[in-house]
Amino acid sequence: MNKYIPTALISILAAYYYFQSIVPKKYTIDCTLIKNNTKISDTFLSAIGNPSQAEAEFIVRRYLEQALCFNNLKGDLSFAPKPYFFNLSDLSQQYQVVSYHSAGFRSPGKLQIKFSNNTCLNFCFSRMVINCNRATDCDCPYDFNWEPKPK
Repeated sequence: MNKYIPTALISILAAYYYFQSIVPKKYTIDCTLIKNNTKISDTFLSAIGNPSQAEAEFIVRRYLEQALCFNNLKGDLSFAPKPYFFNLSDLSQQYQVVSYHSAGFRSPGKLQIKFSNNTCLNFCFSRMVINCNRATDCDCPYDFNWEPKPK
């Protein structure tokens, strides 16, 4: 009986970590904890935009903190994407990361999030953020001179 305990524990831990990786983590923005308006990104973002998923999530969180807590959708000098088809009333305090794709040949890195009010935003690093609920095409463009069309 005792020889099965380590195997069972390892199986339980593996199942826990696997379950965590497939279930999106929910984030909550609490403006009472944010004391000052800091730079959104302290990391370098190239023109094509190639942050890792952890960096992308950090940048998105800082951008949303600035938007929700300081009423600023424009960002700052470190991260200032064009916001398409959304305003502050489309955002909510809770969101989860839906998908992440790193940059490839002629395609930017992108991170898609969904808010508790079902608004879905696609962050196309480092040039634009598109509200997928109101855009006919929510894919990140190869050419950032392209502008999405509203639904």
